Amino acid sequence: MTLRITLVLAAVCAVLASSSAMAPSHPDEKKATVSVECTRASGLVQVNILHHRKIGNVHLVVKDAKGKTVYVEEGKAMTEELVRRFDKGMLPKGAATITVEARDFTITQGFMVQ
Repeated sequence: MTLRITLVLAAVCAVLASSSAMAPSHPDEKKATVSVECTRASGLVQVNILHHRKIGNVHLVVKDAKGKTVYVEEGKAMTEELVRRFDKGMLPKGAATITVEARDFTITQGFMVQ
């Protein structure tokens, strides 16, 4: 039973990771994308953020499958693209979500830490 739940959770996370963004809640949000690369072969998680104009202040929050916040980062991007890499060793294994908030958009993306 536990194996079946784990496999279903892995499949759901794979589907979430393949999409670039959740449904937009702001008109400009459809012009923003967030992608997460977290592979077994790499020790890093790479987050790519693209927007049609300067991103500005950005707030990243990573939560585990239980909703517990495991990583927070704030910064400023003066371009249309922001790439962040961080050590996946500080994240618990399993499903996770990242929420990227900027002045024009808020996007939540799921991914799997292996």
